[in-house]
Amino acid sequence: GKTKVPGLFPQTRQRCVGVQIGQQSIKLVELSRSQGRFKLQSYAMEPLPAELVNDQTGAEAKSVVPVLLRALEKAQVIARDAIIAMPDGQVICKSLEVEAGLSEVELELHVRFEAEQYIPYALDDMALDFELQDHPSNHTGPARVLMVACRQEALEWHCSVLTGAGLVPRVVAVQAHALVRGVEAMTAGQALNGAVAVVDFAPHTILLSIVQQGQVIYVRELLCGQATAGAQAFETTIVEELERELGLFADSGVDGRIGLIVLAGEAAMDPLLAQRVESRLGTPTRIANPFALMDLDPSLTPEALLCDAPVLLTACGLALRGFD
Repeated sequence: GKTKVPGLFPQTRQRCVGVQIGQQSIKLVELSRSQGRFKLQSYAMEPLPAELVNDQTGAEAKSVVPVLLRALEKAQVIARDAIIAMPDGQVICKSLEVEAGLSEVELELHVRFEAEQYIPYALDDMALDFELQDHPSNHTGPARVLMVACRQEALEWHCSVLTGAGLVPRVVAVQAHALVRGVEAMTAGQALNGAVAVVDFAPHTILLSIVQQGQVIYVRELLCGQATAGAQAFETTIVEELERELGLFADSGVDGRIGLIVLAGEAAMDPLLAQRVESRLGTPTRIANPFALMDLDPSLTPEALLCDAPVLLTACGLALRGFD
């Protein structure tokens, strides 16, 4: 046979697409990795039809597939490996302590036993998974295990949306964990003086998540009601709410000071909001951009990406999960 000349063919890029089915739209991010560097290949956002907005998982998965197909076509996605997020409300996460050095079988038994205590549904209807968070180096003392459970039908629904659009579901991830990855992508290699507070402006809610050492340690919904983004009154309310919530966090006994505030979601694009938050709270504040340290495909316009990046924090974190 022919001998392959090394170096003439570039190594094939590994590519993954992160798919986030939000309340009002589908967002996707396609990343590739070559020689350890990530590159944003493409992204898209596609609105869901009105009848699906309130209750997607009640709808048949096949009614969501055309929306995903449109998004994939818009972004001209090449990747087939996909990672999708389960909404936080559909997942039960529990951090457990187990003794170090358990075998896989013992671990599984232990996790199932714990799950029976915590989960208010029949385990047969649940999809259950777990991963070791850290191995004690000396193999004594407890190890931490993250247990994740969701209803089997919800898992199947998300997978069938992907397969219906010709994608291969590689991982079904938890939205909060994807958010953490997105934050880590934009702060990589920077010395952070404390935890990161992420304020995510979703269509009907504003969610505050505090991220420390790769975990969401605190989540609160901000009570800002239905205000129009950009309006002065809305911004004032946000800043006051945020100040109040971060005060409550400081008093909560959870150990962590806030070193950085990240604004994500649609209202986050207003640079004045970031300035107001920073001057009022005295904490460095940045608009989310998980692609700040990545290479960009030449077909992407940097100006458009700067506007869209704050909305893609979780979708980017999902795509990153595919490279583990």
